[in-house]
Amino acid sequence: MPLKLKGLNFVRKKHKIQPQLTDTNAQNFRTMKKERLLILSIAMFFSYAITSCQQGQRQEATDLLSDSLVASDVRLDDRMVGEMISSIPNPVEMSSLLQKSGVVYSQELLNPVNNVNNYNTNFKRALNLGVYGTDLVYMNIYDRTVATLRYLSNVRDLASDLRVEQFFDYETLNRLSESARSIDSVLFITNSGFDRMSRYLIDQGRSNIAVLISYGTWIESLYIATNVQTVPPNRDLINIRIGEQKKVLDNMLLLLHTYRRDPNFVGLIEDLMELKAEFDKVTISYVYAEPTMKEIDGMIVVVDNSRSEVNISEEIVQAIADKVSYIRGKIIG
Repeated sequence: MPLKLKGLNFVRKKHKIQPQLTDTNAQNFRTMKKERLLILSIAMFFSYAITSCQQGQRQEATDLLSDSLVASDVRLDDRMVGEMISSIPNPVEMSSLLQKSGVVYSQELLNPVNNVNNYNTNFKRALNLGVYGTDLVYMNIYDRTVATLRYLSNVRDLASDLRVEQFFDYETLNRLSESARSIDSVLFITNSGFDRMSRYLIDQGRSNIAVLISYGTWIESLYIATNVQTVPPNRDLINIRIGEQKKVLDNMLLLLHTYRRDPNFVGLIEDLMELKAEFDKVTISYVYAEPTMKEIDGMIVVVDNSRSEVNISEEIVQAIADKVSYIRGKIIG
């Protein structure tokens, strides 16, 4: 039977939240991503409206994706690429959800550490920098502090090959990884490093590398989520998070399509179009409710009382899992 769950309400706050492993901050991560996606959708609409004056109605990512596939002159500029990369979910969100849902840690799900020796092109290095970075987050959230050191070394080596090693304080990370009490600090340094690295790559005219890293990060996070073993109702909550990736997939396809003239990207686009065929079976509906104002910690904030409903069945989840496993196998192989 199809699974139908209601999304949680969320509060928009005006201050930046640092990544911490608490229930409150896990919700704040989701809130920040929703805000970014809302801003991104509006920005994408106005940007596209300028180049397509005849278009008279607002378009979402899916509509823009359909247009971009037939209009060869549609291309995202570097600013838009940066905004869209920022909208991709942070691996902390999914890994933290898995850990809090009682999912047992599985080393077998991760990219084998010795595979790093097989990545001898910048295309492969960028994809697997995202993969190993996600694995590093997953391991730290599960307190596998000693085992993270070799994965940290892989991140360092791949970043060095791509000439972006300056964004990771490996000496500090190496020291902090030896203590479970420093997990929050490790996650913060890792995530901020990847954020600064993406901005740098875009500023240097290497946005294609930033997109590949983001692609590897997202696929690995989705691969882990679709292959973990758990039981209802925790499985239901994980499935709903998987279903929510439908919108993220559209944004990822738009990002990749910007580089469609690069032969390396053609295969990635084809793989995601096949994955999209499975995600198209997921339905997401939104029930609007008037927002309200309330005071939280001395601040007046706007509370979004609307809620979302994701409809996804176990059969659809399995089909998505199979396709993601296939795509991920090509990345790490």
